[in-house]
Amino acid sequence: MVDWLRKEVRSLRWTYVLGWLLLVLIAVASELFTPALRNLSQLLDRLVPSASLGWRVIALAAALVLVPLAAGGAADFVLRAFQGRRDVETVRRLQDRLFAEVEPGEFRGYQVAMVAWPNPTVRTLALVTATFSDADSGGKLAALYLPGTPDPAKGTLKVGPVDDLTFLDWTVEDLWDFHLTFGSASPEST
Repeated sequence: MVDWLRKEVRSLRWTYVLGWLLLVLIAVASELFTPALRNLSQLLDRLVPSASLGWRVIALAAALVLVPLAAGGAADFVLRAFQGRRDVETVRRLQDRLFAEVEPGEFRGYQVAMVAWPNPTVRTLALVTATFSDADSGGKLAALYLPGTPDPAKGTLKVGPVDDLTFLDWTVEDLWDFHLTFGSASPEST
């Protein structure tokens, strides 16, 4: 009961703070936009002094639609560029951490293989991270990490029979580069 009350109070506190933020934003916006609209109206009077009131209203409405769209488009472009750069940096940082674990030239059980997944006619590249015995059949199983594209750090883990794998002469870095480039960069051996 006490935890519930604490959560409600915390939620109410955030609602209160957000309400004040919204009121402040509205006040600031009205202070900024009222003179801007007045200036825009005066600008239209100077640009098209002989235009009728109807054309001025249409021009003002067009400006009120187009100017925010242009500003929003520019802001969206900048934010998307920043987000894309941050995603690439994150992937590279995770990649460096994995490569610290799997130094070039060392095997450590990590091999690249092809597996028939998600159906028998499609092949997926996987990183074999471990092998172990199947308790029921006694056969050998492999832990398979299937990297995601374009972010290899976001993949899935599957377990499958070693006999169903086709091992490739790829390094972990080759596999990562393959995924980061949507399959356009691959070793010449394939």
